[in-house]
Amino acid sequence: MRKVVFTLINLALFISCSVKTNEEKARELIEPEVKASMIKPESYEFSQIKLDSCFSDSQFNPSNIEFALRAVKLYKEYKEYVSDVEKAESSMSIYAPSYGYQSEHSKLQLKKYKSEMEKAQRKAFAVKDEIIQLYKNNKDSIKGYKPDKHEFIGWAVSFGCRAETAGGIKTMGEVLFYLNKDFTEITHRFSEEDIELLQSENSEDLKYDFEEEFKEIFESE
Repeated sequence: MRKVVFTLINLALFISCSVKTNEEKARELIEPEVKASMIKPESYEFSQIKLDSCFSDSQFNPSNIEFALRAVKLYKEYKEYVSDVEKAESSMSIYAPSYGYQSEHSKLQLKKYKSEMEKAQRKAFAVKDEIIQLYKNNKDSIKGYKPDKHEFIGWAVSFGCRAETAGGIKTMGEVLFYLNKDFTEITHRFSEEDIELLQSENSEDLKYDFEEEFKEIFESE
């Protein structure tokens, strides 16, 4: 009888030791992905991992983050083109005719900066159209639409590690991953730069610049 008890205890201990925790499953899936993107993967050191359940109606679900990140990147690009337009206009004013006179050099420079201004304007308009279309495509979510179900869709994983840069300096990095329910697939990945960009951009500026366009989108049914 004693042998049977000891055997059962040993078997239970073996089974408990062989069952991986969710953190271990996530780490095994994520580490190869992280190392593959490193300049010096041999310098990799694991630091920390944090898991959170992710639900379909959460504002932090990966689809919402993808939308916000896309909007921020497009708006940043738009502002750069608008800045290029303003710079070209400023340069044009320098070479504009003065008292009806304009040298050949000034004419060439004016033509050059006018071309740059028009090119930047076309790019700004194109990006503006992308932003408007992005908001149209996500209209329901932005207005507060919620799915019928509070559905578990996977895991949000904050993964931290250290590694050397090209210059040999060891730095700390953190990446946000989203995994499916059973820890077999990485569904989304957001870099530290992505998260910093989301935190640094002021969404109120975007709303102000596109106030009329957004008003038309969200008031129309």
